[in-house]
This record gives sequence, C-alpha cells and structure tokens, in this order.
Amino acid sequence: MPEGIQVRGPHQFRVQVRRNGVYQTKTFEKLSEAQEWQRVMEGKVTGEEPVDLKRARSTTLARACDWMLDGKRVGTNPDAKNVSAKLRSWQTSKFADWSLASIHDWDLIEWRREVLDEDGAEDGEACGPAAECGAQTAIHRLNALSKLIQIWARAHKIPLENPVKPGVRPGKPDGRDRRLSGDEEKRLLEAADKSSRPWLKAAVIISIETCMRQSELAGLIWDRVKLTSEYPHVDLPKTKNDRPRRVPLSERALSAFKSRGQELSRPAMARSPSRGHLAAVRAHRPTRKRDHGNQRASDAGHAHAVHPPAGGSAGREAARRKTEFAGLVKNHVYPD
Repeated sequence: MPEGIQVRGPHQFRVQVRRNGVYQTKTFEKLSEAQEWQRVMEGKVTGEEPVDLKRARSTTLARACDWMLDGKRVGTNPDAKNVSAKLRSWQTSKFADWSLASIHDWDLIEWRREVLDEDGAEDGEACGPAAECGAQTAIHRLNALSKLIQIWARAHKIPLENPVKPGVRPGKPDGRDRRLSGDEEKRLLEAADKSSRPWLKAAVIISIETCMRQSELAGLIWDRVKLTSEYPHVDLPKTKNDRPRRVPLSERALSAFKSRGQELSRPAMARSPSRGHLAAVRAHRPTRKRDHGNQRASDAGHAHAVHPPAGGSAGREAARRKTEFAGLVKNHVYPD
C-alpha cells in the first residue's frame, strides 16, 4: 500500500497528508481516487502541484475557437458580435493548426509586425503601406485571443499561460480629431431641412448635441427620453461598457426632441433594436473629402437618426434613412 494511505475496511482507503505543518485527511472508496487526491493535495501544500498540459497540447487554436463559438461563450455584451468575428479571423490565421500550449508572446509579436507591416512603416506610424489591417483591429483580435485563452483554461482547469502579455499589443492609434468647421454644420442642417423626411434635421441635431454612440441612438425608444423631468435627459440602461448611463439634454437637443412631439403619443417599442436597425446604422460611415486625405467628414456630428417606434418594417425604414443621410453628407457637406 502506498505511503500515506491506509485500508480502513472494504472499499475504504484513508489518505493522510502531512507536509509543512499542514495535516489533511480524506477517505475514498477506490484506491485510484485516493492516490490522485494525495498527489494533488501534496502538490498544493508544497507548491509543487503537477501541471498536466496534455489537453492543451492536443487542442488547436481553431478547435478552441469552435468550442467558444459553438458553446456561445462569447457572452451577450454589446461587443460579443465583434469578439465572434475576431475569433473567426484566428481560425483562418497561420496559428489555426497550432496547439494552445505552443503559442507564445514572441509568436504574436512577429504576427503583429507582419499584419501591420511595421518594418515598412514611416517613423511615428503604426502601420506600413502593406498592412492587412489597422492597429486598432490588431488590438481587437489580440483581445479576443486573450479572452479565449482565459475562458478555455478556466473551463478545463488548466493553468495555461496567456500569450497576450504587455508589449504584444500595438500602440493605440490617435483618436479622430475631425470636427465640423466653418459653415459645414449650417449647410448640413439646411440640406436636412429640405429632405422629404421630416425627422432628419432633428436627428442630426440630437446626434451633434448628445454625441451618443451608434448603437445607443439606434436602440433609443421614447420611454427612455425624459423631456418633462426637472433636468431633461435620456436614460441608457445598457451601453457599450455594459453599464447604465444618463445623457443630459441641452436646450437645443430638447427642442429637437419636442419638434417630433407628434410621435411621442406612439407606444414605445417593447423590444431591443432589430437587426435591421443595427445593420442600417453600421452601413453608414462618414464620407471623406477628396482633397483632405484621411480627414473624416464628421466626428462630433455622427448624425445617426433616433428611430421612432416602428413595426415590422423598421429595418427597411432605417436603411432608407441611412442611405438618404449618407447622400446628404456627400452632396452638401462637401459638394463636388
């Protein structure tokens, strides 16, 4: 009988562990279970717990991504869809057939230099002319990989080292600093006022005044717009950061909401934004001016419409609105 294990009767194996002044005991029906518990407990007490990476060595990155996607383990946060897309990109990368245990931080640094073409980048620039994606996209992909490693290791109780360490992610690119200037806002509002859609001008003003995110504006319903309170505001129960947020309304934004007063009597939607709403919002991107390089036509404006309550055709209506607004930006903010 192994040392530290005593037979106390039929199918009774008592294990006693004495290490570093610690005493632990437990009885099992099977000798194999008693030996396994003894091995693990002695390792925990002495700090020499054995690490079995056999499963991590036999699991490829592609299979781990499938495990996370099929099991819907990406969560329900607003960024879940983005994480899923980034995991699929790893399934087509050169690491797809690598085992989880064989991916190290130096491998990811080499990958980063390749996809961002850092060797061909000019001084002070994060990406070179042959870059496959931008620095922010590379950060998102690495964040998704880090999340995958952590969740997979925790679920399988394997102390797998996370290769996405400090220094692996590229530096964050500079934020957008383009703003409406001169008479651009005036021309934009004049063009919106001439639109056949009566809500467009109010939507542009609300976007400029509140600076709310695309998803927040797309999911806005009248029940969350408090126009008659002491301090008018919009309540957002769940934002990109998965936290509630209250957006105060300026006098200009309040007037824009009130200009659509005839819609306040409609019942508010009792559901989250449809796919049509969100797809339409993402379909719009700021238009670039031909002679301004990478400057964006509008940042603070965003100019995404607040959708009034709608029925089953909400997605199609939202798409029409976005298409019209994109045309207005192109034809009136920066006329040819």
